Amino acid sequence: MAKRADKTTSRVRRGGRGKANGAIVFAAIVVSAGLFFGLRSKTDAANVVNSTPVVSKLDSVRLPVPVEPVAAGTKLSSIRFRTVAYPVAQVPEGAIRNITSYLDAVAVTSLPANLPLFKQNVSHAAGSSNPVIESIPEGMRAMTIKVDATSAVEGWAGSGAIVDVLLVRGEGTSVVAEKVKILSAERSVNPVNGTESPNVPSTVTLLVSQDQCLAINTAIPLGKIAFALRSTTDDGGWHLTRYHADNLKNVANGDAARKQIQGFIEIEGKGGFALSNGQWVQAEDAPDGFRLNKKEPIKAQLKTDSVASTDKKAKE
Repeated sequence: MAKRADKTTSRVRRGGRGKANGAIVFAAIVVSAGLFFGLRSKTDAANVVNSTPVVSKLDSVRLPVPVEPVAAGTKLSSIRFRTVAYPVAQVPEGAIRNITSYLDAVAVTSLPANLPLFKQNVSHAAGSSNPVIESIPEGMRAMTIKVDATSAVEGWAGSGAIVDVLLVRGEGTSVVAEKVKILSAERSVNPVNGTESPNVPSTVTLLVSQDQCLAINTAIPLGKIAFALRSTTDDGGWHLTRYHADNLKNVANGDAARKQIQGFIEIEGKGGFALSNGQWVQAEDAPDGFRLNKKEPIKAQLKTDSVASTDKKAKE
């Protein structure tokens, strides 16, 4: 009986240990499954957070751009715009996408053609940008005068051009100011477009020194103001700054005389002789363009070798 009891007890113990081992294995499976699904959920969440939306290369947005270059100070409502398609991924930061709310603004800087506008390029504040004031160096002044088609050189004397200012009166013409820059023409700072006929302005604003400002304003009531357009690379001055009306007679007479007179000599005690058409004729005064050296009794100024030989014979 004792042996049977021992056997029964042994089977009970083995059965208890088997159940305990099964419970341990089941718990391990549950824990492993929990870890697996937990890690997977975290990975999925990380993928969701770090995912980047994919934009098609064909996605684009149309941006307004100026058709031609724009000068600073120009109101956007007066600018011609067209829209250009830009890939969404390449749209510059701060670019203006709709120009409607900016039509009352002005350009605070020069705007190139066919490029997007940026918010910092425009301003709604009145008077925030004055291109004429910003173009005046320290010590210089800006002044406005009335012009017409003649004085403004058919309109070619526009913004950015360099001119000399002349005063025209009945008795003659004089240079009042040289190398004066035109800042604006008819309230426009845009330079003349060489591909089109320029508009003739009624007024122009000049950049002048203080002395030039006083001189031009003093000259305005004395006669007519005219411009002489010069090259931007020409740094030379006028040979004559004043020209009297009487000089016109001398010019006409002098040109006719120079066609006939080739030389002039003065013989002490006999007076002067001019060489005209190959013959020496008595002349009271030296023709225009022939100057005498008073220290020498005889002075000849001849223009050709044949005249020089004739002069030699006259001296003999």
